[in-house]
Amino acid sequence: MRFPQLDLILTFRRDRRGIFALWLAVALIPLTLFAGAGLDMMRAVDLRAQLQAAVDFAALAGASAYTSSSSSSTATTVAQNYMAGAVAKLTANSGVTYTATPGTTTSGNATLYTMTVAATSAMPTTLMKLVTSSTTVKVTATAQNATYTISSTLSGFASSAADANYIYWYVVPSDGSVPTSSALTLLYSNVSSNNTKTVTTTITAGQKMGFALKNVTGGISSYGRNGYSAAQGTTHWFYSHLMPPSSQAYSSVTKDCSLQVLVSGSSSSLKSGACLTALPTYAAVNCSEAAGKTLTFYWNDMGGSSDDYDYNDAVYKVVCSSNSATTQTGVILKK
Repeated sequence: MRFPQLDLILTFRRDRRGIFALWLAVALIPLTLFAGAGLDMMRAVDLRAQLQAAVDFAALAGASAYTSSSSSSTATTVAQNYMAGAVAKLTANSGVTYTATPGTTTSGNATLYTMTVAATSAMPTTLMKLVTSSTTVKVTATAQNATYTISSTLSGFASSAADANYIYWYVVPSDGSVPTSSALTLLYSNVSSNNTKTVTTTITAGQKMGFALKNVTGGISSYGRNGYSAAQGTTHWFYSHLMPPSSQAYSSVTKDCSLQVLVSGSSSSLKSGACLTALPTYAAVNCSEAAGKTLTFYWNDMGGSSDDYDYNDAVYKVVCSSNSATTQTGVILKK
């Protein structure tokens, strides 16, 4: 006795002509999704790397400009401007939103100025559109600029000059420009007997303390025009961070004919009667680099009927505190 139903089942089992195609079609669906996910993930990873680099550098730029409580808005603008420029160069995305947030913390005698930059973007998907239209990418970075309260003892002021000379200290501007008059603090003059000073200043690890020499031709005893044709009673400014320091006083002079700095205990010696082709190492002082050192500044005011290059017109010593908190230099990326 035959069973037609059984014959039909056996025939179906033996006939495999369309089964492979059916299985392949079914298998292609997850394979396609898997391949699409991999491609979209690679694109998202690339966007994340670019975006992370952008916030890293934006945070560093902002922190570099964040040197005091009054500069927080300027620092924020610097970070935001950097991000605006970086976003324009990113891989195609669905838009980027970002924030720049200044902050401060304290550590010992240091105030830590921080800039945190966070950004969010979305990478449009391709084959994964069946599941989601985009992949969200979020990154953040925090940079820190530490400031330190540093005490420097300045002493032993001496002067041998017919000109009146005044020594000021200032924080070297971040752009290397000439400091404003309000940024100058008077230390010494050869018309005063106040020869010992202690300077307490708050600067970032990346900033330097500079010194300015204000020179008045014939301010002690009159002798007419000096060797650079400056008239009696005229004022000339020299700045230790500029090369040459006399660039504001005598623009025609291209060498350092006005400042030498010697470190106590070193083998260097004063080079009298000549000009230098470069600034001394510690012409502008970063106490995180010069901690514990005794520096002697020798100024030549370039006065007199002829310049004697003797570097004895304003002489004083600077001793930076050796506080261990001053060992960090520059702006650092925290996270």
